[in-house]
Amino acid sequence: MRRRHNEEDIMGPTVSIPFNYLRMFLYAILSSLALSGIFHIEPAGAGTYLNSAHGNSSYGVKRSATGFPPDYTKGLCGHCHEQHFSIDGSEPEPMDGAPSNYELFYSNYVNQTDNICFQCHKDISSYQTGGSLTNRSYSFRAGGWTADSLNDLLEAFSFTSPGTSHNLDDIATLITAKSWNYTSDSNPCDACHNPHAAQGDPVGSPNSAKSSGARGWPVSRPSLHSKDNNAWGLWGDSSGEKMSDYAGVLLYQAPYRYNSTTTYEPDGSTTQNGSNLTDYVTFCADCHNTTNTIYSTTLGRNLRTIDWNAAKHGKGAAVLDSASDIFSPYQDAQLGNYVMACTDCHEPHGSSNVFFIRGEVNSSVPVTVITEAGTNNGPTGRCNSEWTYLCGKCHKGLESSDGHVHPSFIPPDTEGCSDASCHSGDDGCIYTSCGTCHYHESDTVFGTPYGEKLF
Repeated sequence: MRRRHNEEDIMGPTVSIPFNYLRMFLYAILSSLALSGIFHIEPAGAGTYLNSAHGNSSYGVKRSATGFPPDYTKGLCGHCHEQHFSIDGSEPEPMDGAPSNYELFYSNYVNQTDNICFQCHKDISSYQTGGSLTNRSYSFRAGGWTADSLNDLLEAFSFTSPGTSHNLDDIATLITAKSWNYTSDSNPCDACHNPHAAQGDPVGSPNSAKSSGARGWPVSRPSLHSKDNNAWGLWGDSSGEKMSDYAGVLLYQAPYRYNSTTTYEPDGSTTQNGSNLTDYVTFCADCHNTTNTIYSTTLGRNLRTIDWNAAKHGKGAAVLDSASDIFSPYQDAQLGNYVMACTDCHEPHGSSNVFFIRGEVNSSVPVTVITEAGTNNGPTGRCNSEWTYLCGKCHKGLESSDGHVHPSFIPPDTEGCSDASCHSGDDGCIYTSCGTCHYHESDTVFGTPYGEKLF
């Protein structure tokens, strides 16, 4: 319905005032039916929504746009959802002159860099009051690397080669194919976030790193998605949903925060066992597992499958041997017991590195990995050693003279992998990239079965 502005009679010029009010009431009822009946969506619960980043009355959503009432307080539904008649005689018209799906003021999803979320979640020309909305990287928020300049979600989803962003079209393809109650009208951002429940982390302090006193919980599991907003809860906010729970009898060890050896991710406290960290393994494994085939438009191939229960960096067997030597806070004596979280190495939305690799890992920068094969020079200038920017944050021995410290029983060479028979790369480089053998689900060395996982 086309809005009519600055007219005393907003429903038509010939109806009486009582009948006009009746028509407005009927339109409101029909609007509610359109939103919760046709689309089978239960309304957001007041308690859940008021505790969310969008619904909070102090720092929640507040749209600022020409024609939109400036006295609408923060957190009101009308900042995102358009009613079918004018608000105090002044309101922007809906997209295409008619109510849109979910009654949003903008198209729910158009493409990778254009959807309803990015109308506010950007640092320039945002509809959020003030014209800018800050959302920092995980390395900033959890790692404490406050020098990271990435400051909004549109930027995080706009990386192109050599950087990487989660491809929203690919996500939409996956979630609509699953029996998770998504439809072709769903916004792929909603695969991981319930917009009526997601919280800031840290809460209300987007330009600060997380602290134990300002924690929020931003994600909801896609496999638990429900059209009943009250049933699709947050993930990580309750017992049984922490990394310490996933580790079980094994051990999750939190990485150091940036430039520190006394504080730990994700909140700068002294807690190290993951009891303050969302179980991101279970969360990410809703999609990234051994069952789903996920085509990556970015890579032009299917993603490698992942079984974190069998991986060395997960719950799989990781043997303590004479070649194993790692940096603190990890301890050699505990090798074989550690379980890592996906976010220890990966950004959730996007990164200037390949595979969403974080720019800061285990208290240290830089992490600069911009080729999948790792053929660029590493931190010591050696060819084909680019992946040591990442692996060397935890594994010692990667900067020794030969570049590699491996046990002698690794096939196909009985003398280990420090000589040219194994570590001879391309283009005359005597080194082979870490990623040649060590990647998710790898269990071979140059085609020869190794007998166990290599990552």
